[in-house]
Amino acid sequence: MNNIIECFHCGLFVEKTKTLKKQKIKCPRCSAKLTFKNNHSLHSLYYAISALLLFILLNIYPLITLNLNGKVLSTTLFNTFLILLEQDFIFVSFLLFFTIILAPVLNSFVIIFAFIQNSMKRKPFPKRVLHDSFHFFKAWGFIEVFIVSIIVTYIKLLGMISSTRFDIGFYIMLAYVFMFYMSNKKFNIKSVLE
Repeated sequence: MNNIIECFHCGLFVEKTKTLKKQKIKCPRCSAKLTFKNNHSLHSLYYAISALLLFILLNIYPLITLNLNGKVLSTTLFNTFLILLEQDFIFVSFLLFFTIILAPVLNSFVIIFAFIQNSMKRKPFPKRVLHDSFHFFKAWGFIEVFIVSIIVTYIKLLGMISSTRFDIGFYIMLAYVFMFYMSNKKFNIKSVLE
């Protein structure tokens, strides 16, 4: 089955050979371009590691800075969770913690563990656990929604507070979202776990 490609246009099964891997493959029946997935790419591993490193930086630098009556207020991503918890928004704070902090970080760890397990003789995690946890954490990571909420907050505060600015943490968050997205886009869980 690994040597067969299905044409998604007409349904014809075409056998791929070593020479076809280097050339462009066209379906003999409908002349559509045939694509086949190569083995896993290490790019997703590099993106996942970069995303984790950026996540650490993201929690060091503030996201947004406000100047309110001479008092400077700024917060990091994790401090946002703590502030919501202190204000008795318990459900919202834990929802933010899971969807913005925990799920994206665990998604990156699953990608890294899948690559580590692929190179090991002994497999500490069952393939099904890695597969299911990858798709679960990928579906529950909403860091991009948090970015949109920060932008909306910034726009709303422009009229009320004279000095509002995005801080370096916001730009690190944009880079983090790019790395997180690319690690998920380049990751082929089936080829890694085979």
